[in-house]
Amino acid sequence: MTKTRHALTNAEYQAESPNSVRVVDGDKWGLFDRYGGWLEGEIRQCDPQLCIWLTGVFVVQERTNTTAKSQEKQR
Repeated sequence: MTKTRHALTNAEYQAESPNSVRVVDGDKWGLFDRYGGWLEGEIRQCDPQLCIWLTGVFVVQERTNTTAKSQEKQR
């Protein structure tokens, strides 16, 4: 799972998939699309740049993991 903390709000941003980011701040949470659009939850605003960055990192990690697994199978 790819995650980071926001430098100003200290909320935790977690990429759950290439298309969604969960933001957790204390006992409140919000689910956002990869561009920072609100989907559900109590938190209705987020940093869209972090969402874009995290979902991009998530995609790269998924591809890296898939490539590594296929290389292991070829051995």
